[in-house]
Amino acid sequence: MIRLRALVLLATLLLAGGLVAGCAQPAGPEPVVLSLDWVPNTNHTGFYVALEKGWYEEEGIALDIQIPSDPSAAIQQVAAGHTPFGVSFQEEVTIARSSGIPVVSIAAIIQHNTSAFAALASSGIASPADLEGRTYASYGLPIERPILGSLMACYGGDIDQVEFVDVGFDAFPALLGGRADVAWIYLGWDGVQAELMGEELVSFPLYGDCVPDYYTPVIIAGEQTLQEKGDLVTRFLRATARGYEYAIAHPEEAAEALLLHSPESDPDLVRASQAWLSPRYQDDAPRWGVQDPDVWADFAAWLLANDLIENPIDPEQAYTNAFLP
Repeated sequence: MIRLRALVLLATLLLAGGLVAGCAQPAGPEPVVLSLDWVPNTNHTGFYVALEKGWYEEEGIALDIQIPSDPSAAIQQVAAGHTPFGVSFQEEVTIARSSGIPVVSIAAIIQHNTSAFAALASSGIASPADLEGRTYASYGLPIERPILGSLMACYGGDIDQVEFVDVGFDAFPALLGGRADVAWIYLGWDGVQAELMGEELVSFPLYGDCVPDYYTPVIIAGEQTLQEKGDLVTRFLRATARGYEYAIAHPEEAAEALLLHSPESDPDLVRASQAWLSPRYQDDAPRWGVQDPDVWADFAAWLLANDLIENPIDPEQAYTNAFLP
């Protein structure tokens, strides 16, 4: 009797520990890291909606969204294999691939470039050509002069007549504070914030005929992740697409999901920004996340022509739509 009880107890313990063949306990969701490009904002709303709705968990993913120390950290983390997914920009992906770093864009978060060069309406600047003799609040990035120069040249202006003032990542405050006459901003965030503050801006969007359109931001993964963990990539993007599709249809509720994870953000700014950005996530694309080969080819050629990359890339290898739902 004692031996029988001991055997029953042993069997119970083995079953509880999942040690009996064929009786292993089901594994929980797989821990997966997503490294953002910046602090949480409305570019990222779809991730937080999917997180709140439990859609990552439905796909067997326990998503950990990490905030980087600097905007380039995500591509470094993904390239090194430390994290499977990140948020970056088409120019960063192109530059990385030109240097032999095997990162790939797997989805466009926003379908068209929503950034612009902006000045205070009170400055009297009415055209990019009017920037001659003015000061520009520079982030210190190599791409700024060619981008602004292309825009100005399209209107007959000369970039060499613009003074660059390095302000780090305080470009928008520098513009509002009068330390510069023009700054490169995101219309869906800084532009909305200016409106809420009662500051009237004149802006010159990049999405147009003068500068090639490009995707900013994008979701990235490493080539090795795509090759070895294709099922994970598919599941991750399936949940993420649901999040962005929901944000498109329900901007008010989506804004509240973001605020739950970013309580330090200005609620009025988040809600107004979300209303502005939600229809632009997919815009004229057949579905959210799709990337156009011409956008990648044209922008890569532009970067090469402006000496921003040393080696040409194969645009078809820089992005993929294959894992999108």
